[in-house]
Amino acid sequence: MKPFGARYLLTLQEEGLVETVPSRDDGTTILERQKTYLLPVQERLDLRAELWSMRCHGQATAKSSIGRLDVLARLIVDGATVYEGFTPECLRGGTGDLFVEVTPITFPIVITKDVSLTQLRLFKGNPENVRLDDEGTSKKVLASPDRSLRVNLTPTDISTHRKAVAFKALRGNGTNQVPIDLRKKGKNGADPKPHWEPRSADVGGRIQIEPDAFYIIRSKELITVPRDVAVYCRASDEAVGEMRIHYAGFVHPRFGLERSDGACGTPLIFEVRGHNVPVLLADGEKMASLILYRMSEEYDGKETSDYGSQTLNLSSHFQSWPESDR
Repeated sequence: MKPFGARYLLTLQEEGLVETVPSRDDGTTILERQKTYLLPVQERLDLRAELWSMRCHGQATAKSSIGRLDVLARLIVDGATVYEGFTPECLRGGTGDLFVEVTPITFPIVITKDVSLTQLRLFKGNPENVRLDDEGTSKKVLASPDRSLRVNLTPTDISTHRKAVAFKALRGNGTNQVPIDLRKKGKNGADPKPHWEPRSADVGGRIQIEPDAFYIIRSKELITVPRDVAVYCRASDEAVGEMRIHYAGFVHPRFGLERSDGACGTPLIFEVRGHNVPVLLADGEKMASLILYRMSEEYDGKETSDYGSQTLNLSSHFQSWPESDR
């Protein structure tokens, strides 16, 4: 249910619109696919700080590892009337409580306390006031005059013996699917083969986006983000066709600058879902554009992303594609 202002959870409870889902004996909870759950967030906004007087704005997004699972995870701020953020006006009547509305679409997932699904970026003042539109900064981030990102459908290695241009999610019948455990990552993560199918382009360099199917595809452009710049990726609108394009996660300072292989620049990964009719997606089609923001101070840490050296990568909750697959 879309955010509608203050007393969000209390209103849902009073009107009988939610029911409690008990945890299992080990403290975990399975979230079934095609069902929507409302999860309380441990953190909350401290309204004693009078965030509205500082004109504080918030902008949220699901973590990249969650978006790549075909899971919708949208932040709800008590007092707000839209998903994924807040304005100073929203905070005056709110409680500071935060919730995440979670809908697994393709795979069921296992969650437990302390699992992180979403993230919040804070702005002191209107985000529009710190946008960077100068050509010099744009050239540092990517070589595109309009800051657009295009789809890359040229084959890339996903293992020593296998190339692909995309991954397509494999949906089971709902009874034989093993839930993806969000407590596990990397080598301890799920086997990708029962869940994903590598896809190749046709002779014309296109792939077909099938109705109600989910794909992982990379950008043609390589991103390099300076230490004093933050990036938000805005997907193209429905004018691109019968499909939903999404980029989960924030592009943080130093992304693409500290690859483990010494290369410079990292592609972004799009989550693409087909709607009602098949769509042929061609190499080089525009998928998204970047918005650049000035940081309040330079970020002096190291690369922290699971995907800093990625090419065509699945969620970090999956193992790497097996070398034995040909």
